[in-house]
Amino acid sequence: MNLFELIYAFIKKNFKTVQETEDPNEKRKKLLQIFFGVALALGYAVLHVPPDVSIREIIYAFGVLFITLYFAFRTLKYFKLI
Repeated sequence: MNLFELIYAFIKKNFKTVQETEDPNEKRKKLLQIFFGVALALGYAVLHVPPDVSIREIIYAFGVLFITLYFAFRTLKYFKLI
């Protein structure tokens, strides 16, 4: 498994469990886990940004990241690897 498959599997597993469960407490717990996981990842990323990087460069980097992830997932789906 490569990194993109691991990320896809993690997201798919978490959202599938949120959709499958009928218990509102369990749904709330899973959504909070996803929310705090994203918040911690963003906080970690902010701590590691060099001080001389501008907001424009950060936005550009996120755009490139999302475009790369989009094409990577589309390619993996095209070759039926995921």
